[in-house]
Amino acid sequence: MVRGFLQEILVSAITSIKANKLRSILTTLGIIIGVTTVIAVVSTIQGINKKVSLTFSSLGADVIYIQKFPWVMGGPQTRPGGWRRYWQRKDITLGEYNYLKKHASSIEFITPSVSYRTTLKNKDKTIEDVEIVGTGSELPKINQQDVEFGRFFTDDDVIFRRAVCVIGKDVEKNLFPNEEVLGKTLTINGLRCLIIGVLEEKGNVMGRSMDNVVVIPYTTFQKIFGYNRSFSILILSKDKDNAIEEVRFLLRNYRHVKEKDEDDFAINTSDALLKGWNELTRTIFLVMIGIASVALIVGGIGIMNIMLVSVTERTREIGIRKAIGAKNNEILLQFLTEATIISVIGGIIGIIVGILVFLLVSVIAHLPFTIPFWVIILGFLFSSIVGIFFGFYPAKVASELNPVEALRYE
Repeated sequence: MVRGFLQEILVSAITSIKANKLRSILTTLGIIIGVTTVIAVVSTIQGINKKVSLTFSSLGADVIYIQKFPWVMGGPQTRPGGWRRYWQRKDITLGEYNYLKKHASSIEFITPSVSYRTTLKNKDKTIEDVEIVGTGSELPKINQQDVEFGRFFTDDDVIFRRAVCVIGKDVEKNLFPNEEVLGKTLTINGLRCLIIGVLEEKGNVMGRSMDNVVVIPYTTFQKIFGYNRSFSILILSKDKDNAIEEVRFLLRNYRHVKEKDEDDFAINTSDALLKGWNELTRTIFLVMIGIASVALIVGGIGIMNIMLVSVTERTREIGIRKAIGAKNNEILLQFLTEATIISVIGGIIGIIVGILVFLLVSVIAHLPFTIPFWVIILGFLFSSIVGIFFGFYPAKVASELNPVEALRYE
């Protein structure tokens, strides 16, 4: 009996919606826009976060970078003059590198690194914005980028300041297309360096190619570009947190930082970048959810308005149904079902459109196609709740109509 009653209510609601197709479609627009925004925005943010996470992992998820400047501004650094204070810091030198290498017990691998961007030429070919990196022999163990063919330079190459280099794939493709590069020379700021290896392709990080690079011993880098440059120190440890604390203690001691003073160096990790990025996307997410909520509220008001119009148009029908025995809760349930169905249909359309929008965005922006299942459930729940909430008042008005007055209504 209950099943037959509910089936009757559902059929009646669908029949009423079909009788006013255009009006019902226009009523769902606000719901469609709101749910589409939720699905598309949340999925896009999830896709971006996944891509950024993969990008940061390519920097080395467990690598610790000791540098003059922090990657992320925050805390006391945001005070006026923050960047000026950074510029006034002492450079990171090979002294810090040698001190840490000697005294830090938690370090597995450590190497200095210094870089300079320049234009390189080979015969009639040119490549711009090439990063010349001066580093030590342990770099491949730290950044997990092996040599595709050839070899990386050794400690002896570093000690004897040999003019050797390992090049990235972009340099190979642009300066030596269809050529065997091993054994050839590349002129860097007047010094001819022997090419001894080609690095594995690494791709882009934050829009910048990681393969537009030439790696040379840091001692050779100093011979080419001079000694007055601040180094970075790259560290890999099995226990990153413990290594960070030990390195901070040792560097403060080496650089004679007073106990009450803040660090005059930065300890950077990819975790800090990822944390900063997540905070940014969380703010964007909340703003877009707020905008979507406005659209859902507008859609809900539209549903309420149309349902009130529907109650007015069907006053005599309501009077007849009450006269033949329909109860108030039956009338309320019928109109509430109509409002909910309209809203849910808008939600389903919004989910489909949102998925299509994100599919387009993921293709254009080369994002991983990730749509969390909970986002689809969220869109469905949003639309259902809006239908019930904004449909209740018109349904209550319909259920409380006086049957005698309703029958007299023209």
